[in-house]
Amino acid sequence: MSEELIRSCCEKGSVLCEVLNYLPKEEEVNELAMLLQALSDPTRLKIVLALQKYEMCVGEIANMLNVSPSNTSHQLKILRLAKIVTYKKEAQMYFYRLASPKIKALISDLVRIDSVK
Repeated sequence: MSEELIRSCCEKGSVLCEVLNYLPKEEEVNELAMLLQALSDPTRLKIVLALQKYEMCVGEIANMLNVSPSNTSHQLKILRLAKIVTYKKEAQMYFYRLASPKIKALISDLVRIDSVK
């Protein structure tokens, strides 16, 4: 059962102070916006979906997407800046994975929501 919403109205029953206290700090909102913006691109979203289960090198991700390694690196840079993915270097290879269990849980929840339809 879903939580009942609290109604706020500028003419009657305003709880604007409570709303403002409820909102995250500006820095957190900006980080969330960056994360959502990074995930809004289908190519980057496909990378993130694959990284839910696999740790992959740039070349393998490029093969999966059927795009150039330089294009793939550009997409991965955006995901790194948004703190969605991280990597580890082994010899000359960079292996990418999701940066945190929170990201994996977020993506899993989104996929579940979409598959319910």
